[in-house]
This record gives sequence, structure tokens and C-alpha cells, in this order.
Amino acid sequence: MKKVLISVITCRRPLWLKRLLEALQKQDVDSSISASILVVDNALDADTEKVVTDLSNEGVNIPVTYDEEPIPGIVAARNKCVDVFLNSDNDFLIFIDDDEWPQSADWINKLVNAVDEHKVDIVTSHVISVGEPGTPEWAIDLIYGRNPYQPNDFIDVFYTNNLLLSRNVIQSLIPVFDSRFAMTGASDYHFALRCKHKGFKCIYIDSPVEEEFPKSRATVKWFSRRGFRSGIGYTRSHLFEEKLYNAISRCIAMAGVRFLRGIFYLLLGALSFNKTKFVDGIFRVCSAYGTIAGFFGVKHEEYKTIHGK
Repeated sequence: MKKVLISVITCRRPLWLKRLLEALQKQDVDSSISASILVVDNALDADTEKVVTDLSNEGVNIPVTYDEEPIPGIVAARNKCVDVFLNSDNDFLIFIDDDEWPQSADWINKLVNAVDEHKVDIVTSHVISVGEPGTPEWAIDLIYGRNPYQPNDFIDVFYTNNLLLSRNVIQSLIPVFDSRFAMTGASDYHFALRCKHKGFKCIYIDSPVEEEFPKSRATVKWFSRRGFRSGIGYTRSHLFEEKLYNAISRCIAMAGVRFLRGIFYLLLGALSFNKTKFVDGIFRVCSAYGTIAGFFGVKHEEYKTIHGK
């Protein structure tokens, strides 16, 4: 029997959390897999706890446990999930975000079965953004862009919005998520970089989740900040994990590539009146600046504002 803990970090999004938990209850889990769900509340919110309690009282196919992480920030909440996992007898830890839901009823099965099929410790798939009602199409098209991967590709970069980790990889990288990224984002990119350096392999499979992209994020300002923040996170991650010369060379080269591509998309978007490409250009230029700003200890705390419901 393979035991799986599905962890959900949430912060003042009770309606979206309820949707996710109800979707997870519809999973058609193989008899060879034992699944449970952990909800870690990073806001100590009574409405959030009530969602879990009410669902459990109604009767569930997959048991749900509520826990709290009083230290603010996504890193502390993720590490709380890791601590609970390590104190259990589960074999695998799956991360899914509270604004998402599995696209198919065999999502859990596909992630777990890929471990033995491909002899890996890490399995991931993509996120499909559907957009909150009223969200403009240009923002939905831009948030994840074109999926560059094919099923069974081995990849180096992955994130915790649709991810399975084995106990082996978690025990090898404690603390799993670095507190230096507490409110800035990029802790999962940094974790992926550490996994790569440790020699762990990640397989990409076709088992997507869907995400409701909030209308409040569909602004040029938000994408600009996201680009700037991602650039900073990229540089800090490589500075923490690589020799200084290698990190500096890599990040300067990346900043140059991002800037040139950004200018190209800006011009292309302006000439074709394509807002998706135009804002993508802004995103890339801001990411280039963020990549350089990361050398000087600049931080952007993206997670102070809660989007969603």
C-alpha cells in the first residue's frame, strides 16, 4: 500500500478551499493507494477551519485534517506540511494550491504511479488557468503561457502548485524550503535547484490541475511586479546554491536574454496590437531588472496581498 499525503496551504480563501476539497473527494483512488488530505491554515481563520470541519462532519472518502501555521509566509506553511508528513507514515507528499482543482478523477493515481514507472522521486504536471469570471483573456493567456513540456520529459524546474515528492527527497533536503524566501516567493524554484544539484530526477506527466486566476491580478502592475520578483528570486537562488563566479555569470547572461526578449515582445505587441505579447514584454524587462536587483539584496514581498476568496 502506497500512502500519500495531499497538502494544501491556504490563507483567507475559504470558498476556493471548499471547492478544492470537494473536488479532491471525487478522486477515484486506486485500491493500492491510501490518501489523506492536510490543510495548513496560514491565517488562523475561523471560516477556513469551519470549511474543513463541515466537510469532515458530512462524511468523506478521503480524510481531511486541519492544522495551523502561525508564522506568516508561504515557506513556514510549506515546511509545516513537511513536518506533518515526516511525523506520519506516508510515502509521498503532494502539493496543490487552494485556488486549484484536479482536472481528472485519476490525478492522484497518475502522480503516484509515475514514480515506479519512471524510477523518480519527483513528479509534476502543468496548471491550466481558467480565470475568475470577468478576468480578461490576455491575462489568462499570459499567466502560464505555452506549455513547453511533453509527457515523460525530465525537467529541472518545477513548482509546488502540482507536485509529488517522495520521502527520500524530503529527508535529503531538510529544511526543505528556505526561510530566506519567506514572503518573497521563489522558495520552490530554489528547492528545485537544490534537488537538481542533489541529483534527483523530476518527470513531467500529463495530469494537470486547473486554476482560477483572480481578476484582481489581471493588471499590468501585477505582472510587472511578478516579473521583478521572479528575477530577484532567480538570482538569489543561484547565489545561494552555486559558486559566486558561476552564479554571477549565469544571472548576468539571463538578465541580458530577458531584456532583449522583453524588448522584442514589447515591439511585437505594440505593432500587432496584441496586449498579451505587449505585457509579456513588460514582464520580461521587469524580470531582467529583478535579476540584476537580486545581486544587491533587493526583495519584493509579493505575498502580503491576498487575492481570491
